[in-house]
Amino acid sequence: MTEELVIRFPQSILLNGPQPEDYPFTQHFFRREYLKDKEGFTELFAHIRQEVKAFHAHNSVAGFCYQQPHGYAGDYEMIERLYTRYVSEDSTVARWDRFAQAQPAAKAVRNRKTYFMNLLESRPYTSVLNLASGPCRDLKEYFDQYTDADVQVDCVELDKNAIAYAQNLLGANGRVRFFNQNVLRLQTEARYDLVWSAGLFDYFTDAIFVRVLSRMLKNLNPGGELVIGNFSDTNPNRAFMEVAMNWHLHHRSEKKLTELALAAGATHHHIRVQQEAEGVNLFLHIRDKG
Repeated sequence: MTEELVIRFPQSILLNGPQPEDYPFTQHFFRREYLKDKEGFTELFAHIRQEVKAFHAHNSVAGFCYQQPHGYAGDYEMIERLYTRYVSEDSTVARWDRFAQAQPAAKAVRNRKTYFMNLLESRPYTSVLNLASGPCRDLKEYFDQYTDADVQVDCVELDKNAIAYAQNLLGANGRVRFFNQNVLRLQTEARYDLVWSAGLFDYFTDAIFVRVLSRMLKNLNPGGELVIGNFSDTNPNRAFMEVAMNWHLHHRSEKKLTELALAAGATHHHIRVQQEAEGVNLFLHIRDKG
């Protein structure tokens, strides 16, 4: 164990994982060290990663995300682990899993599932475009609750494994169609009542964000709405996500999201920014005035 880190952080917590009473201290430690010296803390943490199973094992939350077995952070399986509150049966990593699941960022991911379902309930949408649809547990729960819902959902997803997983989860549901395409190269003349993206745009640079958003605005029906999720720049778990999980996002403020919407040409639309209960996930709403 690296002595410098142990001096600043109790070895018993590092090796065994925090108990609930240790959560505030643990979160504060990551944030403090990250803000003090981001590169130094990341380099230091890398030395102890292989010694602490929870930070490199496939069967742990942080370790799975760090490994990126599907080639990218925040893949469908990682999101599903957060949705289902996964905790490893391995006692050597279970405490760290419980810590990860209890953090505001994890709660925010679960909240955006609810946010999408609430959107579908709020208006009589008949056509929805779901960008980077992932595991589709949100649609599974929505259609389980509203078995007669009159809505067609087109899911665009680059990862074939994510599509296979979602299709298996949804079963024979003719109201959901999948398109194995890269959103960056998506070209469609179809128009939708709702264009939704839960967690794609916070992987984009500002330039790509504007480019894709500008194109998606053209796919709205008159009176339709586009809603984009993006992690807030006030995310209290950014340090743990980046250092322990290797999960890097473009965090943005309400002001920044509004600026990007205007840059994408949403000048004649109604623009507003909402958030879920934790205040970690922001949602850019752009309504076509029709």
